[in-house]
Amino acid sequence: MENLIRELVELDKLKRQELKKLEDEKAKLGSFLREERKRIEAEYQVEAKKIYEARKIEVDKIIAEAQITAKADFEKNIKDLEKDYKNNKDEWIKTLYQYCIE
Repeated sequence: MENLIRELVELDKLKRQELKKLEDEKAKLGSFLREERKRIEAEYQVEAKKIYEARKIEVDKIIAEAQITAKADFEKNIKDLEKDYKNNKDEWIKTLYQYCIE
């Protein structure tokens, strides 16, 4: 009977130690999760910044190309307008003059 009591006390002591160990791990789990959250957020921010920078470069390139195209179109339109003015100037003046004197 004494052995049984001793074994029971020993088993109780062992289980209390295991329980204490689990409680300590549980207490550490909260801080571990906080640290992991910080680490994941930092990784996410770095990745998001990389994506943002890549997209910004891409958009800047598209804008620059659009500006070049718009400027070329503008120059072409100006030349066409000047050509039309040069070719039709006398006719327009004549038409306006005729309109005014009638």
